[in-house]
Amino acid sequence: MSSGLYTLTVKSDFAAAHRLREYDGNCERLHGHNWLVEVSVSSETLDASGMAVDFRVIKEALHEVLGILDHAYLNDVPPFTELNPSSENIARHIFDEMETRIPVPVTVSRVTVWESPDARAEYSRIP
Repeated sequence: MSSGLYTLTVKSDFAAAHRLREYDGNCERLHGHNWLVEVSVSSETLDASGMAVDFRVIKEALHEVLGILDHAYLNDVPPFTELNPSSENIARHIFDEMETRIPVPVTVSRVTVWESPDARAEYSRIP
């Protein structure tokens, strides 16, 4: 039997305001987005019930992470008090936070953050 990788993806969203520091353009001013977030996790194995991880576990973890960002001024939320709250940095932050909440041997493989229907940023680790 050949080896493979199982990937599960969940979606959620949050609304928040931010401003980009050191940016020359409209996004330097206070503005908001309704971000759509996709989180993918991967596993080479399945448990006794035939699942890599219950979707509920992923959704609950993502709900915790986004709950801190939802309806917030991101520039006041760590790590964005120091780090620019760009979509790229938001994707990395969500990835890092999800990693602490997803049980081994499942790993977070990718986080995609859509700031609008036609613009997204993704973060994944280089294998």
